[in-house]
Amino acid sequence: MTISAIPPIAKLIAVLTGIAVPWLVFGRVIMALPLILAVLLLVWFPERRQYWRALLGQVRTPIGMMVLVTLALWLPSMVVSPQPLRSMEAWVRVPVFIGLIFFLAAMLSERQEALALALKALIVTGAIATLFALFSLTFLPEVLSFVRSWVWIDIPYPGFRPRDILKPYAALTVLMAPVLVWGGWRLGGHWRSLAAVTVIGLFGVVLLTNNRSAIAGLLAIAVVGAGLMMCVRRNLAVNMAVGVVLFSIILAVLLWLHDTRLTLPLPTISEGIVTILPRWLIDYQRQTIWVHAIDIGMRSPWFGNGINVINFLPGADLKLPNNNLNVIPAHPHNWLVEVFAETGALGAFALLTLVITLCLKLSGDFLKSGNTALLAALLVNVGYWSSGLFSFSFWSAWWQVSFLLMMAFCLAGRARLDQD
Repeated sequence: MTISAIPPIAKLIAVLTGIAVPWLVFGRVIMALPLILAVLLLVWFPERRQYWRALLGQVRTPIGMMVLVTLALWLPSMVVSPQPLRSMEAWVRVPVFIGLIFFLAAMLSERQEALALALKALIVTGAIATLFALFSLTFLPEVLSFVRSWVWIDIPYPGFRPRDILKPYAALTVLMAPVLVWGGWRLGGHWRSLAAVTVIGLFGVVLLTNNRSAIAGLLAIAVVGAGLMMCVRRNLAVNMAVGVVLFSIILAVLLWLHDTRLTLPLPTISEGIVTILPRWLIDYQRQTIWVHAIDIGMRSPWFGNGINVINFLPGADLKLPNNNLNVIPAHPHNWLVEVFAETGALGAFALLTLVITLCLKLSGDFLKSGNTALLAALLVNVGYWSSGLFSFSFWSAWWQVSFLLMMAFCLAGRARLDQD
């Protein structure tokens, strides 16, 4: 099937889903617009009944059953939630997102030319968005204020911090980079060069925004990716060279983190400040937040305190020592701690088991088949779950959707093009 033979609705869905994630650089509302339109088109797709039956078949697989068990173990927390409607809305989003993304993956899998169109849209839009982010961070931050608020703000302006505004886009590097590299390689030609330049630009955005969670995710991706490639190639000289380079990169990053953190003022250790890990590695605020979040979770250790409500629970509004922030400002900045505090040990264990099982399956399937789409899917998972130990709320819709979209592209790519 050629591009011209793809149904117009499939073309439009492919383009809309390809441009959506990079559009986060312009704001979450802008990102949501193509996604809403794509969902409406997916719901009315002619073959939706066929995909629905396939989805029901996937539910019966081990991974599908684990997803159902995890969702079921989250439900009891609704009983004690101080805001049950808020908790239910966050819970419902998860199976709805998974179902819609499965439909997308099924459609793209049957129409590989549509997948190629989605990957091209992702690469081009990613390049434009990354160029815009770099330009805003280095030359003219006023452009960012104008795009975000339609108001030209002369910089410096109190309360307007481009680095903080663009940190969510920098965080997407751990999700987009594996797909961009895989997609560019799959498409071939000039797409490889454009994808490579975009990934390098994304690394620049990460450094300029000082996004440490993204750096952690990228290091995890590098370690896992290099380890699997060593298993595949089994060339001692090459593997030793890769190991030396990887060790040097990790050491350089750790030294950079140490030096940059030492340039910041560190508070004197006092009552209420928790620093289990070195403060140059993880800031004292985040470590203290984790401890307080775990303490809140221990009030209801088995079934939790309610989904997406931890900052509304008693004690969450206490102030951090030497700081005016709440001990739980919005969320714990750690998906495992957050899920434990809100859904209990059973809910957290179920999710952790699901994540480990999925990663092991993807790595095993890649080692057996050599399919690079599976490697990309694994690295997207590694980046998402490792960076999520230090960053956004697990229940953030834009973060969940970005992860699932990148997974959809990779899983659809398991059916290879002839030239792949």
